[in-house]
Amino acid sequence: MYRTSHFKWKLMHVLSILAHLGLVVAASASFLYDIGKTTGPVRTVQWSHYYPTGADVHPCSLAVMNGLGNGSTFDMATQKLLKTCLVVGSLGLTLNVALLALLLAVEPNRIMLTEGEQHWRKQIVTFFGCLLNLLLAAAGIGLAVTLGTKAADSKALIAPLIWASIQAPLAFATTVCDAVKNHREGKDLLD
Repeated sequence: MYRTSHFKWKLMHVLSILAHLGLVVAASASFLYDIGKTTGPVRTVQWSHYYPTGADVHPCSLAVMNGLGNGSTFDMATQKLLKTCLVVGSLGLTLNVALLALLLAVEPNRIMLTEGEQHWRKQIVTFFGCLLNLLLAAAGIGLAVTLGTKAADSKALIAPLIWASIQAPLAFATTVCDAVKNHREGKDLLD
């Protein structure tokens, strides 16, 4: 049977935890950078240069048109993407730390439990851990795709894009690693 000294299994979990931590740190730094950039000094708009005097154009519509091409506009999509990165990273960090702690806790042999009961305990934890990591991988893929389409508009999204691109495959690899480990332990139990 696999024991807690199984180095590759522990390394996969630690890498997944570090990837989620990296996503949280990158999103936090980018969020602070984006907030600082969007709340910088206010520029005044010269309305006379947008429409001739006496023209029947509403100034608010011109302000919106002026802001679309402006790099210093307050971009709500960037803010929401960075907040989503923070949520996915924090959730993934918390879940993977708890999952690793639970899997390490059920790993030692208990004298009161049979090998079958110990294996079922591990299977339950592994099943829910794999399910949650698959959800995190799917969220990471969706987040990376969305960040990738928006990264050309905002430099603040480049670092979270890189970390989301690392986090998603590592969450999936952790799922596969846990499933394979659990399957091998079950086969060893039957032998």
